[in-house]
Amino acid sequence: MAKTAFLDRLRHWLIEPHYPNVGIEFNSDCIRLAVVSSEKGNISVQHLDAEALPAGALEVNPFKPNIVALDLVSDALKRLWARNRWKGSRVCLLIQDRSALTFQITLEHPPSNRQECADLIRFKLKKNVPFRIEDAQISYFTPSGIPEYSSTTVWVTVIHHPVLHQYEQFVHQSIEAECGLVDLSTFNLMNLTHAEIKNSGRQDQDLLFVNLNRDYVSIAITQQGKLVFYRSRALEGQTAPLEEALTEIYPTTLFYVDKLGGKGLARAFIYAVEGSDHLAQNVERTLSLKASILSASSPGSVALEGLNEKWAGSFTPLLGLIISRKVEYQ
Repeated sequence: MAKTAFLDRLRHWLIEPHYPNVGIEFNSDCIRLAVVSSEKGNISVQHLDAEALPAGALEVNPFKPNIVALDLVSDALKRLWARNRWKGSRVCLLIQDRSALTFQITLEHPPSNRQECADLIRFKLKKNVPFRIEDAQISYFTPSGIPEYSSTTVWVTVIHHPVLHQYEQFVHQSIEAECGLVDLSTFNLMNLTHAEIKNSGRQDQDLLFVNLNRDYVSIAITQQGKLVFYRSRALEGQTAPLEEALTEIYPTTLFYVDKLGGKGLARAFIYAVEGSDHLAQNVERTLSLKASILSASSPGSVALEGLNEKWAGSFTPLLGLIISRKVEYQ
């Protein structure tokens, strides 16, 4: 098997999943659907579509089921599915960062097997989550992005069963499809940069990743290809999302220098569901840091021929989920 793309990790039920060509993303303002095809190493986008959701129909939350208006959201998903010619029995499912909890954990000794690793993680997190850790799906990966149990430092993603099961059952009941892969937004934006980082020789540099989504901002830092910092917080809505993102980015860069021993960030990779160019310009101006806008048409990804690139840009995390798997597992 080829070396996996960065953070190819939230593997459903901790086994290697099937990677469908169709992906569905749930967000608080809409549902997105994307279809790609892969032939002889060339990836093509076959279909992009979205259905708007009214305010309050879906609330991104790590503690309780996210879909509030079941009938309304189901009708929206059915309309999307009806317009899609590339139907299948399995789909990739992208949920938002704030639908899960992510922790960095240090273990006292390397676990000897997967079960021991999972048991140690659950013991460590028992007092850190407001629900029974036994009632959650946990997935773990090393700072290098490998789902391996023998490391003493691991990143752990926790999805409360009521959240995960609602999404899975909802998709099955609405369009009779199973979720072959479930993953989070920011980690797939990072996956999408894999080819660009490799081609530009940035594997050993320190990099900043920003995901300004509809209801939250997530920030990650890698040092020499290893995840050393990740934080996701809900937007408060008191100021413009761009301003909120900047007030989160700046102290993160200070933490990088003061606590992580950072010597200098080489580049920032920026995604915003709206206004990526403005956020990138502000990062460059305020931090004197070169910024690249993350897009599915980024070097090494896929050409968005015949599509409105600005509109297609909102599909970047979802396409990152599908494309990165096609590149590595074709």
